[in-house]
Amino acid sequence: MDCKFYKGFSVYKKGDSDLAVVAIHSGPALETVNSRDDNSDTVASLCWKKTGGTLIISNMPRKRVWGIDFNRDIPPLKSALKAYPENQNYEEDLFEYRKKYAWVAKDANDYENRLKIYQKFWEEVGKSNEIVFIHRAYNRIKTFPSIMDVITFDGKGVDRKTMDEVIIDLNKKYEKFFKSVQKDYKESVVFETRRVVLNILRIYKTIELDKISDEFREDIEKDLLKVNQYADNIALKRIKNSLTPQNFIEAVRNAVNNAPTPHVTIEHAFSGKLAHGPYRKLQPFKDKIVIEIEPTYFMNFWHPYIAADMIIDILNGVRSRVN
Repeated sequence: MDCKFYKGFSVYKKGDSDLAVVAIHSGPALETVNSRDDNSDTVASLCWKKTGGTLIISNMPRKRVWGIDFNRDIPPLKSALKAYPENQNYEEDLFEYRKKYAWVAKDANDYENRLKIYQKFWEEVGKSNEIVFIHRAYNRIKTFPSIMDVITFDGKGVDRKTMDEVIIDLNKKYEKFFKSVQKDYKESVVFETRRVVLNILRIYKTIELDKISDEFREDIEKDLLKVNQYADNIALKRIKNSLTPQNFIEAVRNAVNNAPTPHVTIEHAFSGKLAHGPYRKLQPFKDKIVIEIEPTYFMNFWHPYIAADMIIDILNGVRSRVN
């Protein structure tokens, strides 16, 4: 095994495989507990141990002021400087800024240092012709019925019809596993909902949508869409009359209890549209296999070996159809 340690990330290589397994958000969670892709590095390393090739692990915080989000795009210098917290003069929506750009910068030297790290990271990733990005999806009702979501980059990384065939086979293979864990997974969704509610209450003392930030409101609204899809009329009437923390949590509990057995999905909870880094640095995708995998935290933490097996099955299923 060959190990190389760069600013912001580490690279491990073994064997002759042309595969790169990339944990793009595996750095430390500074300030915010869920600002990293929990245990994505664990699952990525298990995949790599079985397949060989290259393992690329970010060790950079993804919060813009603390580090770099390699999954986002290069910001204009002026925008990065204005968005730095101490400058306090960014006139646009910082929530939208974070959706697009990879960092903020204190000054021009800080900007150039982060740019060099970003460019070197993507230089290493781009050396491979098979690339699998491994993330972490929240255990949230908004992702249901997905227990792992697969992104094809608009069919450019992998043909969508090909991936449809692969996931149909995969869901058949792991059907018994999904049924065996659905109770635990659904309980984990309720537990995560409680954490989210407590965090919002810590900041705003309420979860009323017109009194919380755009970021929290967007997440709650996505949860409510799935609650409306799966919950019964009594639970829906309660949250319609009063969106209190307790009513919201109980509505989520009701919804997951009524929801179908979780399974692997394709671009159900994630579209890949925020993956500005891969789009900028890896296109054209021609002659490459590029896949993004979003296992839930439940899979990454409780069943990392099975998550890794499933990801390898996905990759092998694609290989068998395109080669």
